Amino acid sequence: MHKLMTKLFPICRSITGQGVRDSLKIIQDEVPINIGSIPSGTKVSDWEIPNEWNIYDAYIEDKKGKKIVDFNNCNLHVLGYSHPIDKTMSLGELKKNIHTLEDNPSAIPFRTSYYKEDWGFCMSYNQFKKLKEGEYRVVIDSSLKPGELNYGEIIIPGKSKKEILLSTNICHPSMANNELSGPVMLTSLIKWLMQLEERRYTYRILYLPETIGAISYISHRKEDLKNNVIGGYQIVCVGGPQNYVFVKTKNENTLINKITEHVLRYSDTQYTIEDFRWRGSDERQWNSPGIDLGIGMLAKSKFEQYPEYHTSLDDLSYVKAEHLAESFDIYTKCISALENNIKYQLTTDGEPRLSKYNLWSSIGGTTPVVDDLTQLVLALVGYTDGHQDLLEIANIHQTPIWEYYELVEILTKEKVISIKE
Repeated sequence: MHKLMTKLFPICRSITGQGVRDSLKIIQDEVPINIGSIPSGTKVSDWEIPNEWNIYDAYIEDKKGKKIVDFNNCNLHVLGYSHPIDKTMSLGELKKNIHTLEDNPSAIPFRTSYYKEDWGFCMSYNQFKKLKEGEYRVVIDSSLKPGELNYGEIIIPGKSKKEILLSTNICHPSMANNELSGPVMLTSLIKWLMQLEERRYTYRILYLPETIGAISYISHRKEDLKNNVIGGYQIVCVGGPQNYVFVKTKNENTLINKITEHVLRYSDTQYTIEDFRWRGSDERQWNSPGIDLGIGMLAKSKFEQYPEYHTSLDDLSYVKAEHLAESFDIYTKCISALENNIKYQLTTDGEPRLSKYNLWSSIGGTTPVVDDLTQLVLALVGYTDGHQDLLEIANIHQTPIWEYYELVEILTKEKVISIKE
C-alpha cells in the first residue's frame, strides 16, 4: 500500500483535471476500475460541474530572478483552481494573495477556490516573514476551460443484489493521510474482496472528487442507491499514527454502527465514537436528507484532529506502512462481520447431540461450560431461533463475532443450523 502511495504522491490532483485521470489510471493498473466522466456545465442537484482545471507551472520570482516559491518543489504552493496570471507586483499586493498558517509556521497550507475565480500562493509562515520589500514576478501557468469531472468505479457482484458502498476521495494534491491513504487502502480492499470464494453482498466501490463527486454520483444514481445500498463506509484518513475515530451514521440504529462498534470493541486498539454531527467528508452526502444510505466514516488520524492536516507536513513520513496495515485489518474485520452476520435457525427440536460432531465431551460428569469452545457452541444452539443475527448473539455473550465463524461453518455443514431466509 505504501508503495502505491509513493507512486501517487507527486501528482497534483484537484476536483477535475489530468492529475485525477493520471491517478485513476495508476489505480486501474492495480484493480479493474472503470473511469467515468461528467462534462463541465452539467447540472447536478443544486450544483454544476465546474470547468476543468489544469496547472503546468507556477512560481514567485524576486527582482534578481530567483524563484522563492516553486510549484515544482511542492504542488501545495498554489491555491487550487488558480486562474492564469503573469504579473509583476509589490510585496504589499502579493501578500493579499498569500496563504499561511501562523500557528503551524513550518507548514505549507492546502487551500482552494473551486467555485470562485481567484489566484493565490501558499507558503510557510516562516518563509512569509522573510519576504523583503520590492517587486515580485508572479506566474501561474494554468487553464480553466470546459472539460470533465472524472471518477473511478467498480461493482463486485455477490449473491445478493443488496450493496455495501465503499467510497474514497481522489481530489487533493500531495498529502499522504488526508488524501492518499483512503485510495490506496481501498485498492487493497478491492483485491481482497475479489479473492473471496463467495460474497454475500454486492460491493459498489467509488473513487470520487470530494463533495461534487458524491453529489454528482447521487444525482445520476439516486434510485439505485436508495433501493440497493444497505450501508458502507467513507474511507479517508486511515494511515496516520493516531487512534481510530468512528463517525456514526446519522440514524443511530444502523447495521454499520452496530458492526463497527462491535469490531472496535473487540480489537486490540484505541478508538473514539463520534456522533454524525462531527462529520466532514462525503459521509455528509451519503447520509443527507432524502438519501440516508447509512454510511459511516472510520478513520485513523481523523481529519482536523492532527496538526499536519491539510498541510505539507502530511507527507510520506507521516503515514507508515504498519498504520495502513492496521486499518486494512480493521476494515476487513468489519466487512467480514457484515458478510457473516446472518440469522440462523436450529434444525432440531431441543439441543442437538453435540458430541456427534466432536463439539462436546463424550465423558459425562464433567463441567464443559468452562470450556471456550463449548461456551461458543452453547451460545449458538441456544440462541439460533431465526430472530437474532450472529452479531446479536455475539454481543449477548460478550464475544467477538469472528470467533463464531468456523463453528457456524461446521454446524451449517452438519445441518444442525440453517440460514433463516
